[in-house]
Parts: sequence; C-alpha cells; structure tokens
Amino acid sequence: MGPLDPMQLTAQVRESLKACLMHSAAISATASTANRLQGEAAQDRPLGELGEQLDQVNAVLGQQSQDEIRKIDETVALIDALEALYQAPTRESTPAKARPPLTKKRKTDSSASRAGSPTSSAAASPMPMYGHAGSPPAPVAAVLPRAQSVKPSPAAAPQPLPIAPAPIAKKPTAKSRKDALLAQLPLRPGRTIAVKESKKASASGPASDNYILGRIVQCLQGDKNRYSVEDVDYDPANPTPEGGKWNTTLKSIIPLPEKGDERTYPDYDFPPGSLVLACYPETTSFYRATVESGPHTLTFGTGKKKGIQKTYRLTFDDDDGQLRDVPIELVCDPTPI
Repeated sequence: MGPLDPMQLTAQVRESLKACLMHSAAISATASTANRLQGEAAQDRPLGELGEQLDQVNAVLGQQSQDEIRKIDETVALIDALEALYQAPTRESTPAKARPPLTKKRKTDSSASRAGSPTSSAAASPMPMYGHAGSPPAPVAAVLPRAQSVKPSPAAAPQPLPIAPAPIAKKPTAKSRKDALLAQLPLRPGRTIAVKESKKASASGPASDNYILGRIVQCLQGDKNRYSVEDVDYDPANPTPEGGKWNTTLKSIIPLPEKGDERTYPDYDFPPGSLVLACYPETTSFYRATVESGPHTLTFGTGKKKGIQKTYRLTFDDDDGQLRDVPIELVCDPTPI
C-alpha cells in the first residue's frame, strides 16, 4: 500500500465537489427543458412529437440523476479516505485513558467473562494485515512481532463519520446463521477465526472463556465439526503446555469473513445498538461491544494499489465510552452457532 498524501486527497475532494456542482447545473437545465416542452403541449403542437421529445428528456434526466448519485458516492469515499488518514493510529498510541500498558494476553484472569472486556486481557501484537483480495494468511509457523509497552495517554476522540447507508432490513436467525455456516464447511486450513482459548493455555488457574484471534490448522479425520487450531499471537518465548495449538470443535469457533470471498460475509449488517463480539484495536483479543454506526466504506491507496475497507464504529464494554473503528472482518455475532 503506497503512502497517502493528504494534500492530494484534499485536491481530489475539491475537484469532485466542483464536478457535483456542475452536474447539478446540467440536471437543472434538463429539467427546464422538460418544463418547456410540457408548456408547449398546451399549444397546438402535435402530441406525438412532444411525447417523443419528453421521453428523451426524461431518459436523459434519469441518467443524469444516476450519475449525480455516483459522483456523490465517490466524493464521500474520498472524504472517508482523508478522514481515515488523519485518524490512523500510531504505534505510540494507547487504547483508553487509565488503561494499563499493552502486554501479552493474560491467561489466568479467573474473573473474565466468556467474551471478556478490554480491561480483563489484552494482546500486544498487532492484528494480521490483509494483502490483496484472496491472498492466503501468514504461514502457520509465522510469529507475529510484539508491540512495545507504552505509558497510558488520553485517546483522541474520533472525528464524525459520514452517515452510513441504512442497514439491510434482514435480521439473522439461528437457522439462517447455521445454514450459512454449513455451506462453508469444512473450514479450510488458514481460515481466520475467533476461538475460545485453550483449556491448557494456563499452567495454573481456571480455564478462560475469552475469545482470541486464531487460525484453522486442519480438519480432524474428515469430521467437519472438529479442528486443530492455533493462536495467531503465540509467542515461543512464553511457551504454553499446548504449544499454541490445540484441538477443539465448532462450538468454540466463530468463523470470520475472508477478505476477497463474499460468500464468507454475513448477508446482513449490524444496525446501531447491536451487541457484537469484536477484536479490540491493536490486540488479538475479542470483547463485547455495541455498534454505534456503520459499516463505513474507507478507501486507501491509488491506482492498482487502491483498496476498500469497511469498518464498524463501536464502543467496547469497560472502555470509558471511547469510540473505536474495527474492520468488518473482525466483528461477529457474540455467540457461536
């Protein structure tokens, strides 16, 4: 991904807005022509000739209106990209005010709930970045770098996002979610998932019910319900009894959408107020959150490297009401099927 130039993006926004204004003037001129023709209908001109001309003008007006909508969408996308550039977090930033420094996920917190909260555990390594559409995940043996601990500092308030399109008026049901999952089984090796931590993740203390970012290693003996999985944040320098890999079932797995494969995305959007499970920014741990808005479409890069990322704006439990933007691929229903 090439670096984004705020000056270039701002210039593109200005040119796009000028194009919208000029196009609006063209629509106004076409509408005036239609009104003139309707006025001439009251005179003695042949109705057949006027009807043909009105049909042509109305067709042009309809096409111009569609072009106007497209130009407005392009302008909004540019504004989204410019906003995302100014909101891009740095490695020195920290989650929330009064939050402790980022460390490796704590696996012995007995007070953690099933989904947990941002203060119960936090992973230090960054989330895996997606490459081009359809590219496979990192090799199974890859180890993600760890982020450095930093002192807590107040989080900057995100700027307002443009109003998102109305969500699809379709509510998920247990049956529809199950049918969608069955169509994707068996889960292929490398598939990114939210998975309940291994019962052997901690040498002492009760097993945690937290969900972490994981990856499918393989389907076990052809059984579509049983899998070998791994923790994408496993650190050999801090070994665990299971070595970062363990066997589990679909009851502890929530498959996440795969970038570039539309079949893996839900056929509905989470409307504002929905309770979800999401990966907390700059960690590999999932927590309960509430949808505030979205999904919002952000664009980045230029030319062949131009890409699109959809994000939800969320507030996590026990996070002091801070607004966080999370990619749609890391937001899911709060319970497995």
